[in-house]
Amino acid sequence: MKSLKLLISVITIVFPLIVSAQTVKLTTMNWSPFYAESLNNGGFITAIVEEALSEAGYDSTVEFTGWQTALDTVKSGSKDALIGAYYTEERTKDYYYSIPIYTVLVGLIKTSDFPLKNYNSFNAINEYKIGKIEGSSIGASFDAFDFSQLHEFDSVSSAVKALTMGEIDLYADNLAVAKDAAQSSGLDGSQLQILLPPLEENNLYLLISKSIPNAEELRDAFNKGLFAIQASGRFNEILAEYNQQ
Repeated sequence: MKSLKLLISVITIVFPLIVSAQTVKLTTMNWSPFYAESLNNGGFITAIVEEALSEAGYDSTVEFTGWQTALDTVKSGSKDALIGAYYTEERTKDYYYSIPIYTVLVGLIKTSDFPLKNYNSFNAINEYKIGKIEGSSIGASFDAFDFSQLHEFDSVSSAVKALTMGEIDLYADNLAVAKDAAQSSGLDGSQLQILLPPLEENNLYLLISKSIPNAEELRDAFNKGLFAIQASGRFNEILAEYNQQ
């Protein structure tokens, strides 16, 4: 009888700990080589995010979709957090930002036959057709400029295809992402180059929906988990595993 009572006590203590573990519903777009459903464990940024959440005591799932869809579902609270967003003041109305996860270089991508190699102002390139991902931020100065021919695409592959076909002249994104998308689509990624100077060096963040319960608690827990894997060396190990060092 004492053994039975002890077993019941153990179950009573342990069971709530098990059922109370929250599963964080993550979402993002396909943005290889940083994060994409085609990559091992969703890519190294996804691996870092999930490991930081695990360190903080959370389970997680990831859904890859279009960027605008990802933003919308996290904003509404249908998903908890979005992987790999840049910072904008506008987004702080609807999302909490984590500490920075990683830094990427963003530029205006051109093909090798584009007539310019460099530019000195947005006015100098305003005659050209420029592409970007729908709902994306490129950087404060780019976002604030009223480009006369700005075209939005639902995926990197469609934007890169438009660039190589001459439907747009420039595409604002990370060069490694554009080259990867070109290769995956059977296009020649070697012809893609950055128009100098590059646009921005942007941090990647985890965006947590302000529409979910305990949003600030999740943000703080993720931050602590990220700090922990950085301090332990696990962060750099993940980078090495994905050949990012």
